[in-house]
Amino acid sequence: MIVSYLGTKGGTGTTTLAVNGAADIRRITNRSTVIVDFKHGPGDVALFLGLRPRYSVLTALDHLAWIDPSSLSKYVVEHECGLHVLAAGDDFSRPAAREVEAVEQTVRALNSIYDYVILDVGTSLMMPAAAALQLSDQILMVANPDVPCLRNLQRLIDAVKTAGVPRERLHIILNRASEFGVLSTAQIESVLGFNISYSVNSDYRTVASAVNSGVPVSALRASEINGQLDTIARAITGVPEMSRYRSGVRVAAQADHGRAEV
Repeated sequence: MIVSYLGTKGGTGTTTLAVNGAADIRRITNRSTVIVDFKHGPGDVALFLGLRPRYSVLTALDHLAWIDPSSLSKYVVEHECGLHVLAAGDDFSRPAAREVEAVEQTVRALNSIYDYVILDVGTSLMMPAAAALQLSDQILMVANPDVPCLRNLQRLIDAVKTAGVPRERLHIILNRASEFGVLSTAQIESVLGFNISYSVNSDYRTVASAVNSGVPVSALRASEINGQLDTIARAITGVPEMSRYRSGVRVAAQADHGRAEV
């Protein structure tokens, strides 16, 4: 399965959700999982996990690594949680439009050796990112509940569908859903004409602690955001979730619409 995370604008938390989504998928399935930082320019996936990789996705593209998928392993670094990472390069102008075919072949090669391929494509719909989205089984569009973000989201939905991606592959994650409180989920859905698949509340302290420690949120103490991220990963993978108790707090996650009740 190939899953892409696409942000409506910078600062929505796309990389945070992509990194934790990939780590949770690896944790709950125990299947081979790789996250690829396909941002146009330097990305933060490796940084969020406290990694300093020697190679990057640009190295893999330059060395035509997709010709022999088994050679891709030399460009990947493994986090202690078992997640594999193919980091972004430092070139602000790449991946470039001329590398569309190379990007497609790299994604296909990764998909042939990993059970789950998670792509952080940032906020760009330039050709390399658009090509990756077309190969994706699911696209998680990350937005915040504020007017500028939702305006961009509507435009992005139209643009992705125009690029040839079927509507049923698109899912919206409302990130920091508890931070603004101006628009309700029902109001947002009415304006967009599109259902919100998942909601994640704002928890800056927990997320910052995870990033500063170089670990996914699931490695920290139990929290509401921990349960919500877990729910999303289970919905993506189809792994059922049982009601569970964490630190005396019962979390009953509802995988059908991606929200958690605490």
